[in-house]
Amino acid sequence: MTTHLYHEKNVENMVLQFSPNAKKIYHISGTQKFELPKREVRIADVFRAVENAKKQFTVSAWGLADTTMEDVFIKVARGAQESIDLS
Repeated sequence: MTTHLYHEKNVENMVLQFSPNAKKIYHISGTQKFELPKREVRIADVFRAVENAKKQFTVSAWGLADTTMEDVFIKVARGAQESIDLS
């Protein structure tokens, strides 16, 4: 989700309300990306939360994506590379 920098904490709080185990992957200049456990999230809840957020502050962009096998492979490969680099 992309908002003004002042609203980053609002976005984080919103995400944690419908997905307490969400992990923030990154935040750069008002853009934040979270990883949400599928078993915890209902798509309808996400849409509802975003619509409510839009009433409180400007949301420039947002998206919801399902993880692909390629995403999983890249994440595992990065983790393995980090382990090698630490050795």
